[in-house]
Amino acid sequence: MSLCNRFVVLFILLVVLCSSTFPQAENVPTVNPVYLFLKRMEVKGIIGRYHDAILPLSRGQISEFLVDIKEKADLLTEVERNQLRDLYVEFQYDIDRSREGVYNILDFSEPGIGPTANALFSEREKCLYSYADSNASLFVDGLLTVDARRSTGDALGGANAEFAQFGGRIRGTIYGKLGYYMQGTNALFRGSRDVLLRDTQLNQSYTLANVFNTSSFDFSEGSVRYDARILSLQVGQERILWGNGYGTKLILSDNPRVFPFVRADAEYKSLKYTFVHAWLLGTRSSYKFLLPPETTSRDTLVEPLNADKYLAAHRLELSFPALFDVGFQEVLIYSNRSVDLAYLNPAILLESAQRSRDERDNNFWAVDIQTHFLKNVEFQGTVDFDDINFSNWGSNSWENRYAYQLGAMATDPLWIPNTTIAVEYTRVQPYTFSHGRSRDNSYGSDGRILGTQIGPNADSWFLRIDHMLTHRIFASIQAQIQRNGENVNSSSGVLLRNVGGDFLQPHRDSDSTIVEFLDGNLVRTFALQAQVSYQIVRQIFVDARYMFTRQTDSSLNNESINHDFGVALRFDY
Repeated sequence: MSLCNRFVVLFILLVVLCSSTFPQAENVPTVNPVYLFLKRMEVKGIIGRYHDAILPLSRGQISEFLVDIKEKADLLTEVERNQLRDLYVEFQYDIDRSREGVYNILDFSEPGIGPTANALFSEREKCLYSYADSNASLFVDGLLTVDARRSTGDALGGANAEFAQFGGRIRGTIYGKLGYYMQGTNALFRGSRDVLLRDTQLNQSYTLANVFNTSSFDFSEGSVRYDARILSLQVGQERILWGNGYGTKLILSDNPRVFPFVRADAEYKSLKYTFVHAWLLGTRSSYKFLLPPETTSRDTLVEPLNADKYLAAHRLELSFPALFDVGFQEVLIYSNRSVDLAYLNPAILLESAQRSRDERDNNFWAVDIQTHFLKNVEFQGTVDFDDINFSNWGSNSWENRYAYQLGAMATDPLWIPNTTIAVEYTRVQPYTFSHGRSRDNSYGSDGRILGTQIGPNADSWFLRIDHMLTHRIFASIQAQIQRNGENVNSSSGVLLRNVGGDFLQPHRDSDSTIVEFLDGNLVRTFALQAQVSYQIVRQIFVDARYMFTRQTDSSLNNESINHDFGVALRFDY
């Protein structure tokens, strides 16, 4: 047997022998509050090797952390112990393979309205239907949200909107290895569409933002994931967050619409490697043509077009428990051709690969560090290099394009229990995330930036304070001060002066080679957001939120002030 064949056999044996550890292989969506709890536990020093620079994680991985936390329950506050108890109920099957505490709403073995009503408002974990045996598991949940919003101020004057969003979630694992997850929702709304579009998550719906003859909008996501412990492979379309940021992630944030991808992870003790190849949306256009002569109509038809665009990225993370985690990553954007096999290779340097492909593409390098040597305090920093010209290093050359993010998080500051505070500064140099060799190689999808939404030639200060009044009442206050140096345009939208303030507009030969940070039209934005979420009983939530925004434009010498209010009732059964 050749040496190569021996390596292949050894790899297969490792996959087979290590494939039965995680009970549930499907991922937990990034919006699940379990991630806030685990982050707090990491900063407090309760758990280690919590690789959260790329989310989501699987239910099996999360359940292992919950077991570790329970072993140190005496170090938790009463509120944290109650939170842990609730999470143990939610992840009961993942932890001990038991469904004894799960109530199936569609199980009519207990007839009568009384028993059903008592179960619906009990502290048991509820779902529409669940099934599990030694080979497979299935969980079906129903989702319902009733939401009311109001916006006042300079943007809309005063306008209201309400919507009812309903749908479902199906998840499970087959043979302890193959996890599946599907979620879809549809919403019917009335009132002002513009009020809903002010929400950065709702406006990602194509229907809401682009189809104006309907009063509905929808979202869907899903994935299939094979988990062999050391190695996992996934094909899906769901939210990926990438970066150590406490506010908005620098590499991949929740700013763009979710996109399809393939993903591979390899994790062993203090080492983790992640590879992602994703399908994005490029420049949107259309093609007009007449119907053929043999048809009865000679109407002009319009076919929507969108450029093919892709992302390839990988990250290597080294964890030194009780000290720090350090990560190295490459991200590459390419477009206007079919999938390039060179970028589907998870074991290659993307920078060198793109040079061998005639250097047509847009490559980024980033390095980050997250510290753990101080109990209850964490520091993190990330530097993203878009392009560096070493001969002009330290100068104001437009070729030195980079972004960085620095932040700190503390738990129970000033001895205030059950409180977490995070502060973060983000700066993006002019022309960063743009690309001059292709109109579609900018760092975005469908016109929305993939990472931090402040864009180039901008900086921001972010502050977040979270407090658990009880294990069922969560309150959060966020404040952000942002400055943007925008390009100078005429009243008709013609570009008059390019200062590197738009990631969709690259540097041109006629533009100045020297840049000044925040040059152009200076726009200052202050945003304050307050949110309270109350879980009345298990899986029934009431949310209330308020956002204040003030934006000042130096070029127009005007100020815009807006207030956004919202309240929602959510059921997750």
